[in-house]
Amino acid sequence: MNRTMVVFNLIYLALVVVGLVIFAIVFLSTREKVRSRPLDIAAWKRREGAWMYIVIAALIAALAATIFETPWRAKAAANREVVHVLGQQFGFTFSKPYVRAGHQIEFVLTAKDTSHAFAIYDTSGAMIAQAQMMPGWDNKLRITFEKPGRYAVRCFEYCGVGHHTMVTTFEVRS
Repeated sequence: MNRTMVVFNLIYLALVVVGLVIFAIVFLSTREKVRSRPLDIAAWKRREGAWMYIVIAALIAALAATIFETPWRAKAAANREVVHVLGQQFGFTFSKPYVRAGHQIEFVLTAKDTSHAFAIYDTSGAMIAQAQMMPGWDNKLRITFEKPGRYAVRCFEYCGVGHHTMVTTFEVRS
């Protein structure tokens, strides 16, 4: 499990705990004994305002924890290697059989028939990049592979009855 996956899992667990706490508060506040008391509108407004600020703070914290891990569109390097990939039911066709490690690879992705997704998995099985493939549109995915090896590509967009067979590999050489 890489660092990004750990961060996302911790955020998910924190949100689950917060959700359970909110559920417990709502559950306890709706008991018969609590409902029979007269409603204090001012206290209710303060509590609602506090919850709003807690939710906003949690969203900002989640954004701050993940924003720098987001793989923004990489600028094209002058010495990049361009690989054209055509997605079609039910496979991928690469213009080159292998790419070089340590160089930026620009995958130019397009689909022949329907929407597909191009998801790259490293040698340990962790997804490292993903982009959509659409008919009539070239989408570019730029990535630099540091480790040589055989990388898997899977379709992430349901594209028909043979979608599950839409898996291929390519080689990264030093």
